[in-house]
Amino acid sequence: MIGIKKYLKNKQNIFDIGTGPNGSHWWSLIDQKAKITGIDLYFFPKHFPKNVNIYKLDASCLHEIKPKDKIEKYINLPFKKFFKRIVNWDKKFDMVVANHVLEHVTNPENLIKGITSIIKPNGIVYAAFPESTNFTDIFYHLIHPEGGGHIQKLTKDSIVKLFSQNGFELLSCSPIEDDWLWFENLFDFKGRGIQYIEKEEISYLANVFRKELTLKRGYFYGWELVLKKNK
Repeated sequence: MIGIKKYLKNKQNIFDIGTGPNGSHWWSLIDQKAKITGIDLYFFPKHFPKNVNIYKLDASCLHEIKPKDKIEKYINLPFKKFFKRIVNWDKKFDMVVANHVLEHVTNPENLIKGITSIIKPNGIVYAAFPESTNFTDIFYHLIHPEGGGHIQKLTKDSIVKLFSQNGFELLSCSPIEDDWLWFENLFDFKGRGIQYIEKEEISYLANVFRKELTLKRGYFYGWELVLKKNK
């Protein structure tokens, strides 16, 4: 990563889009007095810090949320439950993180409009996503013929343009490598009926990709963008 830690510094209200089943790795990097508000639609962590609140929401609908709307809040009891709570997210957050979310949502433009509605003037957005024209995303769709969750084909220029149209200034743009953990650990090759291959062989392929597909060799997976909301 290009240094998300330095952008987290002194941020007191952070919005995390797509908390996932294990929570975001950067939660442990923030000021312990800071608060995190997160959303997800399908995956909710069993354990998360007290300064994190998670809501069930489709990220493409973020732009529709108005002050005093009620949204289902995730309560991690012995069994996960959801209780509707009133929220007021209008211009509240000094940082928004959208780490590998844009490729999963039905409408990236609406998501960016939603980010615009909840971020403070001069607030920072961190966004990472795969470049649809490179090897990883093409390979991903080859082995996930039904889509596999990546339902958008994104490019750097298209995403930067959408943010620019919504009043954001690009501060940093860096290529990123793929760690191939999604392929090694999450690809359900047995469930998909792929025969004559074992888990060890999947790991072997992942390690070959890690060795050969590197930034030094001119390969990149996608982009990390840092943008600032203009007044």
